[in-house]
Amino acid sequence: MSISPISSSMMSMYVPSTVTDTKKSAAEDYEYQLIIQQLAALGISATGDKETDKARLEVAERLKEMQESQSTTKKDSIPFEDIMNTLNLTVTGDLDEDYDTTIDELDYEIDMAYTEEEKEYYQALKDQVESEYNTSKQNSISYFSGSSQISMMNRYLLGL
Repeated sequence: MSISPISSSMMSMYVPSTVTDTKKSAAEDYEYQLIIQQLAALGISATGDKETDKARLEVAERLKEMQESQSTTKKDSIPFEDIMNTLNLTVTGDLDEDYDTTIDELDYEIDMAYTEEEKEYYQALKDQVESEYNTSKQNSISYFSGSSQISMMNRYLLGL
């Protein structure tokens, strides 16, 4: 049995259209290629489904933004930094350390005050520092609660 040149060349060219269409559309789908690259940059593997991967990327980007905003919020200035500057104290950025230093200085100023007005002034500053410190501590507790939610979302995205 012999195969004619026409039929053999046609045989090699026959590929089911759905396979070539899928490969061709995936290769030409630049948006999906970009999504895959962005997922890989975030350490997340692609599922192969464009819509699923797009949704996972959007969630991952939102989580990343939340983490960055929370970390910058946490690193923001000390809430009573202006009082520290008024007292000529150096701000370290460590909330607890700066609080202790400020309270110690205010206690000293209260003890050394010449007039009742001075004592009241420094006592009012001390009350304000304590209030701002306590508020900041309460906010840090909610920060950790938010962190656990972010951690759960990361595990979901990574499929863990």
